[in-house]
Amino acid sequence: MGAPSEQQAMIRMGTGELDRLIGGIPMPSMNLLEGENDTGKSVFAQDVAWGALSSGLTVRYVTTEMTVQSLVSQMESLSFSAKPHFILGKFKITAFHAKGINWDESIASNYLSVILNFIKKKGDANLVIFDSLTYIATHSSEKDLLNFLSELRNYVDQRGRCVFVTLHPFAFDNNLLIRIRSICDGHMVFKVKTLPSNETARTLEILKLRGAAKATNNLCTFKVEPGIGIRVLPFTQVKA
Repeated sequence: MGAPSEQQAMIRMGTGELDRLIGGIPMPSMNLLEGENDTGKSVFAQDVAWGALSSGLTVRYVTTEMTVQSLVSQMESLSFSAKPHFILGKFKITAFHAKGINWDESIASNYLSVILNFIKKKGDANLVIFDSLTYIATHSSEKDLLNFLSELRNYVDQRGRCVFVTLHPFAFDNNLLIRIRSICDGHMVFKVKTLPSNETARTLEILKLRGAAKATNNLCTFKVEPGIGIRVLPFTQVKA
């Protein structure tokens, strides 16, 4: 499949409120979703996947944390009807099992090479999501990880694709994080927030998004609700 047409230059978000906030994800682009556990990175990535599928694009979702069945089931529970797209081959899921492996630098390096070669060989998706690279990246050498991301950057530019990578920042030193962020066009940070009502919610801060239709440095607070997906909270509900 070739580069997207002008009509496909932006990937619309699956959730309308997010789409209005962000204004779509530029294609081509390479994007980093950064946050601790349970901050909403994966749900956001699935929202992007659903938006792409709804627009007729093809998605490859590489997961190191879920099985094929559990990913489809989770998306369905969030009202993202991914199953028909999966059956038709538009939603391609690749599960690279990362937990339980006796990791060392050599194994991690081989994993990164396998994943990269797999994506390059297939080259059949407009949107590629890696969720998450943390297990592999934390056992990789800095050189191998940066080479992997640089090659992925080249793939994005040469093929006109959109790529998302999720990472847990606690696993990396700040100098390496700065270099990783510099490779990416988009950088979004997810956190958990306590509301004035003492309920917990999640925040999304868009620190960088080259080519975006809307201004960056946007911050929103949201909840993840079964059967609904992402619900962006109004400012009056989240202000101190």
